[in-house]
Amino acid sequence: MPTLKQPLRGLIPTFFVIVLSLLFILLGEQIFNLTAGEIAVYALFFVWTAFVISLAGNWPVSKWKQPAVGLFFVTVALVLGILHPFIMEWLGYGPEWAWPMISNLFLGVGLVMAFDNGLVAGMKQPRAVFSNALFMYIFAIVALLWFGFVPAIWFAMFVFVFFWMEKWPFQQTKQPAKGIMLFVVMGFFALLLEYGFEFAGTSFFNPDAGLWFVTFVWWLVMSSWVFETWPLQKVKQPAKGLGGLILSVVLTLVSYFIIVDVLAIELGAAGMYVWVFVSWLYSWDIIFGKWPAERPDKLSTKDKDVTRQDTIDGPAGGGQKA
Repeated sequence: MPTLKQPLRGLIPTFFVIVLSLLFILLGEQIFNLTAGEIAVYALFFVWTAFVISLAGNWPVSKWKQPAVGLFFVTVALVLGILHPFIMEWLGYGPEWAWPMISNLFLGVGLVMAFDNGLVAGMKQPRAVFSNALFMYIFAIVALLWFGFVPAIWFAMFVFVFFWMEKWPFQQTKQPAKGIMLFVVMGFFALLLEYGFEFAGTSFFNPDAGLWFVTFVWWLVMSSWVFETWPLQKVKQPAKGLGGLILSVVLTLVSYFIIVDVLAIELGAAGMYVWVFVSWLYSWDIIFGKWPAERPDKLSTKDKDVTRQDTIDGPAGGGQKA
């Protein structure tokens, strides 16, 4: 199959994401008798592990091609991700600690990306990826002990600022000012989202707003990361980001209506299921890239490195980078 252009370039991987997400949910419920919330926890630890693995730059299988690379890393990520809740329980931390821990771990992801992974600059693998993981663990545990649960409401704005706004207007700003300002902007938009929930008479922690939030995250990741901001690739910032925001909100409202009024899925369970879809969507792109819509033998070595670096800088072909 030749390398395809958007929207097929995004649609084909999305098909695999949907199939794998449904299979993940089916196995969790029918084979392991897990609740929707438990399935979501396993999926979120899986996607966090997949992100950490992606920072290794294909080590130790840099000479392999897709889909062998993706199959290897997705297996490792699934095993390590699913082990997290078991290890936490073995250490004496019950299920009530799972959501705060994963939320704080993702805040560690945000820090790594906002500061361009400067913590491990110059390090070789596997030292670099182990250092990344250790930093995020220590950060998440310290944040848990000092502040408790850091709500993930900022994560939607994180995806928007990084992948639709493409870090505008701070692309050329030097570190650490760049990372600090990006978090200021994300915090500002996150507050607007929270006040929007309050204005609507709900909360991020309620099932209705929880479903709205995670569906919003799905469409932000889908449109900016998987579809690489298509069809707005050539639009300049900030119009491009505004267009992406409007598109994502409209698609979120339509999806919410279908899930609640057409499919009639219970709100709490629906939100957990969508987290599984988000986890596989994110994991597929950072592990498999656009395979099978993109043939690895058509990419040069330099292009492969750029594809892996997109995990930090933004989606390939998505426009400006930091």
